[in-house]
Amino acid sequence: MPKILLITCYFGKFPWYFDLFLKSCATNPTIDFIIFSDCPTPKNLPENIRVISFTIKEFNLLATEKLGFEVTIKSAYKLCDFKPAYGVIFSEYITTYPFWGITDIDIVFGRIREFMTNELLDNYEIISVRNDYPTGSFMLFKNNNKINTLFRKSRDFKKVFLSDTHYCFDECNFRHRYLQEGGDIFDIDCEIESMHHVIKREQKENNLKVHFDFLVIEGLPGQLKWEKGVLSFKNEFEVLLYHLILYKANRYTRKKEWPLVPDTFYIDKYLIRKNKLISFTGLLANSWYNRILPNLNKMLFKIDYFLSGQLSIKMKGVRTGTYKLNRFSIEICKNSANENQVHFKRIKKLKMPRSLLYRGGFFIQSFPTRRYKLNKEKYQLVEFCSSGNIRVLNKI
Repeated sequence: MPKILLITCYFGKFPWYFDLFLKSCATNPTIDFIIFSDCPTPKNLPENIRVISFTIKEFNLLATEKLGFEVTIKSAYKLCDFKPAYGVIFSEYITTYPFWGITDIDIVFGRIREFMTNELLDNYEIISVRNDYPTGSFMLFKNNNKINTLFRKSRDFKKVFLSDTHYCFDECNFRHRYLQEGGDIFDIDCEIESMHHVIKREQKENNLKVHFDFLVIEGLPGQLKWEKGVLSFKNEFEVLLYHLILYKANRYTRKKEWPLVPDTFYIDKYLIRKNKLISFTGLLANSWYNRILPNLNKMLFKIDYFLSGQLSIKMKGVRTGTYKLNRFSIEICKNSANENQVHFKRIKKLKMPRSLLYRGGFFIQSFPTRRYKLNKEKYQLVEFCSSGNIRVLNKI
């Protein structure tokens, strides 16, 4: 059975879901994990996981040495762009592994080997767990020079690595929705040539052996069960992994931490629990967190937007400028009366009625499902959606 090493970098403080990640890694003893991090090493770490003390400064020094030009990244988020180059940057750590891969820690794994079979590894050089684009959250690469240096086939890889801008180079330059709808990456304008461009071109022109398959669950589907390493959906389908990317960023979800992660737990839409829904209190708690509380919040959201629009209390004193996250940006400006307005690309200036129920919050005319608040200390604009999703836009 070919050995597999999964690599991730994480800087800051390990989040609430980290113990869930560790528990799911521990039940995959034939897979090794290395986490490069400036966080303290957790106690009772599973035998197949190593946490190596590492800083962003050390990453810059190592990447500079391995890539042959100076790397000076400042934020951990930028590391996503470097994931396809981990085979070069961390080459000393992968020498004994026929396959290495990338992973994030906001993941609950099922049985990896049930999906990453010997047959699959024997026949493919790159394995993605979505059918429409490369998955930066989890992807496997055959450990050879051709695959480890594949990122260099992008005409823009130096531009990406030398910039502070996050380009989503490891995936598709933020063209996810277009590709999910069946689009071709070569039929749409992109700011840079991403790994999706490289992989699809090499697949066609040089017979690169790539396996695209839909093996991941994302979003907030609920009905997930993890039991002694087996992850299932609707008690019917076994799943490779659940990516908590939207769960962790939703204001309705309950961030569950246990002193000891149980051998069985359930992931509902907004709640992670260890007990079956058989008692009255359990059913009541499940109903409260998964339906009643989110619906109450959504109702208050609608009432607040309606009243704010009717009373039309203007916002003043919001710091002007452009706030951006990936390809989405908002420009806040002022009119002649010193009232704040918002300008989107290809959309005229819109009013900013002040929220009545949330101090410091405001809405944007014609966007009833979004409320905003400025974080003055961090120069950030925080977007709250009625669905519970949260996005943070940084001032540029």
